[in-house]
Amino acid sequence: MKPFQRQEETLKKFLFDAAKIVLYVVLVVSIIGILGIPMASIVAVLASAGLAVGMALQGSLANLAGGIMLMIFRPFKVGDFISDGAHDGTVKKITMFYTVIATADNLQITLPNGALANAAIKNLNANDIRRLDIDVTLSPAADKEKVCALLLDCAKANTLVLQDPAPEALVTVTEGGLPTFKLRTWFNSGDYWTVYFGLNEAVQKTLTANELPLAHQQVDLHTDK
Repeated sequence: MKPFQRQEETLKKFLFDAAKIVLYVVLVVSIIGILGIPMASIVAVLASAGLAVGMALQGSLANLAGGIMLMIFRPFKVGDFISDGAHDGTVKKITMFYTVIATADNLQITLPNGALANAAIKNLNANDIRRLDIDVTLSPAADKEKVCALLLDCAKANTLVLQDPAPEALVTVTEGGLPTFKLRTWFNSGDYWTVYFGLNEAVQKTLTANELPLAHQQVDLHTDK
């Protein structure tokens, strides 16, 4: 589904829920009018009841306001993969009070809109392309040019990896003095997990085939008698 279509679907569901509530209110008011009950008395009762209900439902009203803010600013839409720091998953539904997401292992989580509207939301589908960095730490004796060439070969062999921006192989050093090689690649956002697992497997197999096992940190412990 295209991004614009997902936005329209999100707005359609939200407006449908809002219209349904408004129609219920209109129906109740119409029934009261048909029964001949004085509207002034009803308005006074509703005002008092509304104040009491409002105090009791502060959280729900905050969620309603949050839902409206999400519809106005649209930090995400149905179909986006989001993270609020505590939960992450694909947005399945945005209602007036809650947003429903499905996690990577297909668990359903219902998040209050009030909390989402005030949270720092990470939208992993907001941009068309994403970057993946794979870090491997090897022995200091490893041939840096050879390792970088092998990592770039892994990236070029993956058809989902974009060549513009081009893949990069960089070298840094850990606090323990071990060289860390970083493979940096770009790809379409929807291909993240396929590229993630595919590249990690390819890098592991390539390093093993070339007798370049990952380095292990060594800690020497000395104790006094």
